[in-house]
Amino acid sequence: GRGGRGGREREGKEKEARSWDGGPAPAKLDFSSDKGAGARAAVKVYEGGRVDLDQAFGVGAAPPAEGTTSFLGGTLSKLVGGGPVTAEAMAPVLKALLDRLVEKNVAQEVGAKVIDAVGASLVGASLPTFGSLASTVKAAMAEALGRVLTPSRRVDLLHDISTARGGKRPYVVVFVGVNGVGKSTSLSKVAYYIKSNGFVPLLCACDTFRSGAVEQLRVHAQALDVPLFQKGYGNDAAQIAADGIAHAQAMGYDAVLVDTAGRMQDNEPLMRALAKLVHVNSPDLVLFVGEALAGNDAVDQVTGFNA
Repeated sequence: GRGGRGGREREGKEKEARSWDGGPAPAKLDFSSDKGAGARAAVKVYEGGRVDLDQAFGVGAAPPAEGTTSFLGGTLSKLVGGGPVTAEAMAPVLKALLDRLVEKNVAQEVGAKVIDAVGASLVGASLPTFGSLASTVKAAMAEALGRVLTPSRRVDLLHDISTARGGKRPYVVVFVGVNGVGKSTSLSKVAYYIKSNGFVPLLCACDTFRSGAVEQLRVHAQALDVPLFQKGYGNDAAQIAADGIAHAQAMGYDAVLVDTAGRMQDNEPLMRALAKLVHVNSPDLVLFVGEALAGNDAVDQVTGFNA
């Protein structure tokens, strides 16, 4: 009952072909063949070389040439050499720093926390040299960013899956997010990680809206050689997830990774449908997948999906 996907995919309603510009409707919409031994062989899995992240991101690169001054250094340098720094002297400097962070697409709330930490570390301090100022500011910013980026809940996926398996049930993860951010791809990467550590994940196709969503997940399942549960398009996503979880438990799979349709956080009907899926199935983990270039809107997205 465990292992590869061969013969275990559940079939469902197919996407209906449409006629465009008065021409005949195409006879075939699904080009992700799952028939025969050659199906998986036709899927090419990229095996890239090792990437040196230190080199890619400039870690260990030469420092800026002497005589150059960053915005941060130029703004804070006026605090050097006087007596203890006062809150009044810090106010315009901190405002300029906050404005600079917001210009760089840092969320207002995050920028305010960083600036408050910098201000708290500097008020009352005596800064005889620029070196002492720089080290104080860097330490304060590192501490503030550490607080912002440290999650309030620890997630140990492999340990949690193992615990759920001990309880004779699958561990359920639901992937959510706005349109086009890579939920299905991220889900498949997590599936690869789970399988590589000796567990069997089931992919559950609950994006019943976007054309090609089920076929896309099928290709990922073929490439990873893991089972897929799907019931096609136009059905209730919450019920498909419930059926998929029940199927995983019956087959003895270790985890269920639920793919959902993308939606904007301010689309109330679609957000209610997502809330229903989560409420009905009580997943162990809900993962928000966001776009790294979203900037300030990422905070609004997370807030909306976390409501």
